[in-house]
Amino acid sequence: MAHIRLAAASFALLLLACLLHTPVTAVCCTKYSRTPIPIMNIKGVSIQKDIGRCNINAVIFHTYKGRKQLCADPRASWVLDRIKTLREAVKRMRDNSTAQTA
Repeated sequence: MAHIRLAAASFALLLLACLLHTPVTAVCCTKYSRTPIPIMNIKGVSIQKDIGRCNINAVIFHTYKGRKQLCADPRASWVLDRIKTLREAVKRMRDNSTAQTA
């Protein structure tokens, strides 16, 4: 009886360790949104490469509203415009930060 309890406890511990070690998978885009997202709604951006079940290259825009994420075609002109605008905003923030510390 003690062996069964020990085996059950060991199994539960192993299962818990596996669950804690398994990385949480992020959004996986499988298709593109056709609707351009306004720049003011974009909180951040990430890139997805076509690896595994994420079968397309995509730009993932993260929004302020409800933690929604929008998958976009990296070749679309509106996507390139949003990325350019975001880069310019980062450059301005960096320049302002450098000017304040000088």
